[in-house]
Amino acid sequence: MIKKIEIAKIFGIPIKLDLSWFIILAFITWTLATGYFPSKYPELDKSTYLIMGLLSALLLFVSVLLHELSHSLVARRHNIPIRGITLFIFGGIAEMEQEPPTPRSEILMAAAGPLCSGILAFLFLLLGNLCTNFLPYAPIIGVLQYCLFINTALMIFNLLPGFPLDGGRMLRAAIWNSTGDLKKATYTTSRIGSSMGLFFIIFGFFQIFTGNFIGGLWLALIGMFIKSAADSSYQQLVSGNVLQGIKISEIMTRDLITVNDSITLDRLVDDYFLKHRYNSYPVVSDGTLLGIVSIHNVKQIPREEWKEVDVRKVLDASIIDFCVNPDDDATLAMSRMIKNGLGRVPVLDSGKLVGIVSNKDIMQILKHKIDLKV
Repeated sequence: MIKKIEIAKIFGIPIKLDLSWFIILAFITWTLATGYFPSKYPELDKSTYLIMGLLSALLLFVSVLLHELSHSLVARRHNIPIRGITLFIFGGIAEMEQEPPTPRSEILMAAAGPLCSGILAFLFLLLGNLCTNFLPYAPIIGVLQYCLFINTALMIFNLLPGFPLDGGRMLRAAIWNSTGDLKKATYTTSRIGSSMGLFFIIFGFFQIFTGNFIGGLWLALIGMFIKSAADSSYQQLVSGNVLQGIKISEIMTRDLITVNDSITLDRLVDDYFLKHRYNSYPVVSDGTLLGIVSIHNVKQIPREEWKEVDVRKVLDASIIDFCVNPDDDATLAMSRMIKNGLGRVPVLDSGKLVGIVSNKDIMQILKHKIDLKV
């Protein structure tokens, strides 16, 4: 499971950092400090370039956060639940619980992001002009001009008409509004998105082979991300239509093997991993779910310490953020597993663990319904 760190709440929306964010923050800082700013302002010293690079990288992610926050606030006005915003290696994503209910709500929600980036670009343009006229200090002007460029690029890139980019969402809403067929609209725009992703991959590798390694690699990675997101978006919609109306209580596994939070790791290994041979187990205390403990968690602790360390100290509590209710639609469980790379999610009823729904459960009911055409 990808680890996320919650750093704040804005308007009640949790803001999280994926661990990959720290990698890309360091990479962007290094790229700007060793390449971009020295070529633009060759008269400055290395420490100044480093400060400029770090500040620019942080402002980039603030810009991305505001872009995603604008999506989230408009989505909430249209009664679309938002679980949070996560900043990660490819920028940021607003975690919607469901698709927009109408074409109008989708257009408004999608347009909010590029509009925010455009406003930010205009503000950085004004600040850059003010500094040029009244405070002509090269490092500040350089950072402001970079932020102007990057927000303009974010606005233009997100307006490209391929799903799941904002432009693709607006195009999907337009097709959906004219045809009344969300499935057809998603198929059309996701094919465009997938083709765009493939173009970025091919062009990225062309750049790599012609000497632009960093830029080409970045284009190829972005293309892979767009293509994967476009392909999975359509598959998720089709699967969601098949699962519509099926409650989680109908497909979840009820007979669970749970672990008490007080047992030590040596007992956990002997009495659970070696006996029942599952890769992970829910950890409970008086019926309340505390988290999940896996073989991976145990392996982080030296073997000689297993007798002294209890399960509570190594469990993964982040799974609680993805729990579902027995009366929830099965599409919610599927959506959470796909978006967060999970193999299964716990099912809670009044705070108590009552079952687990897994990717296998979802796939099995999908197969039966498709095979039987029901």
